Amino acid sequence: MYCPKCGSQIPENDRFCPTCGDPVLGRSFPDESDHTADFVKEDIERTNILSALCYLYFVFIIIALLLEPNSKFLRYHINQSIILTVFGILCGLAAIVPIIGWIVASVGSIACLVFTVMGIVNAYKGKAKDLPLIGKYSIIKYD
Repeated sequence: MYCPKCGSQIPENDRFCPTCGDPVLGRSFPDESDHTADFVKEDIERTNILSALCYLYFVFIIIALLLEPNSKFLRYHINQSIILTVFGILCGLAAIVPIIGWIVASVGSIACLVFTVMGIVNAYKGKAKDLPLIGKYSIIKYD
C-alpha cells in the first residue's frame, strides 16, 4: 500500500505513513483487548451466566470456582472481577484525602459501576474483552 499524501510505501501493519505521518485510512486493525478467540466455544456457552454473576458479588467468585474450576473463560472473568474490586477499594481509599480524594473517589465509583455493567454484558454475551484502563492486569492465571 502507498500513502495517498506523499506516495511512500507503507508497511503492511503500520497505522501511519513512515515518511509523512499521515494516518492510513481504510485499514482495519485487530482489537487487542478482545481475547474471545482464545477460548473454546463450549466453555463459553457453559459458563457465560456464571461469569456474569461474578461481577455482582464476591461470593459468586467462590461459588464459580467450586462449580467450574477448570473453565478458562470463567477464570478470565473472575480475574477481571477481582481487578475491578481492587480498583473499587483503591477509589474508596482515595476518599480519605479531602477534596481531591473525594473527587477521585466519586469518579472512580462511577467508573466502577460502568465497568461492572460492561463486564456483565461481555460475559453474558460470551465475549472476553478487557475492561477499559484496568483490564490488562492479571491477578489470577486463566490460560
